[in-house]
Amino acid sequence: MAQNGMPMRGSASGNIQFPSSAQPNESDNLLISGAIEQGVDFLSISKDTAINFFARVNYRLDTEELDFNRKILLGVGIKLRHYFSDSFVMSVGAKYENDKRFVIERSSDGTQLFTNWFYSWHVPGSNHDTDARLRPLAYPGLTWGEIRYPGSQDPIEEDTAVLEGYAEQGVDWANWGRWGTFNFYGNLDYIADTEEIEWNNMFALGAGVKLKKLIGDNLLLQYGIEATREHYWVTDETLDVVFVYFNWSAWWDSRAVRRDIPDSSGLSGYRGR
Repeated sequence: MAQNGMPMRGSASGNIQFPSSAQPNESDNLLISGAIEQGVDFLSISKDTAINFFARVNYRLDTEELDFNRKILLGVGIKLRHYFSDSFVMSVGAKYENDKRFVIERSSDGTQLFTNWFYSWHVPGSNHDTDARLRPLAYPGLTWGEIRYPGSQDPIEEDTAVLEGYAEQGVDWANWGRWGTFNFYGNLDYIADTEEIEWNNMFALGAGVKLKKLIGDNLLLQYGIEATREHYWVTDETLDVVFVYFNWSAWWDSRAVRRDIPDSSGLSGYRGR
């Protein structure tokens, strides 16, 4: 999408998950979360680098009405974005953000500095097996991360810097035609901060199975089940959970490519974001 020659890059994502986490007070909680971002490249420095104005909405809703799970974040900002390759992009910027909490009817706002990155890859399956049914189609993976200061507009986090990220390695095992691609995967979630706040210092190791369905060139649907072990090192607490989920992601960006998703045939080629 473009207007007056300026690329209009954006994305949307969301997730429905049950239970919402491994914490005992969330064992019966359904969580809906997501984000929508729309930007415009108002200054191109090179074919790989641009300055981008953007607006972003993050939202969280749940069925148990927990304060930290019922909020909306409204932000506007500016960032310098650079593509190291079509599948590796990094940004650094600043945004003004309003954090609205619905349970206790509180609103806070302020400026946040950030740098974030996204990288995806795809390794084709081996062609040496005699029986194609026993040969994985591909080994897709991705990683993303962010460093931000302050951690949020919550007064508890106003003086803390946060590192947060995710990595996933999967195996596309079978293509089920119009139903999508069957995938096994393992993943790592992590978050750490400079103030040793309990919920900002943990990592989670997970393994699961999912069905990935690409609609068109820019809408990915995923349905799955995952077993996860979360470890909080400030309190030395370890929790286990099995959850089911449905998530979606869409993008409108002619430059960026996601190599972790199948093309419309589900057999070869990875394209997208």
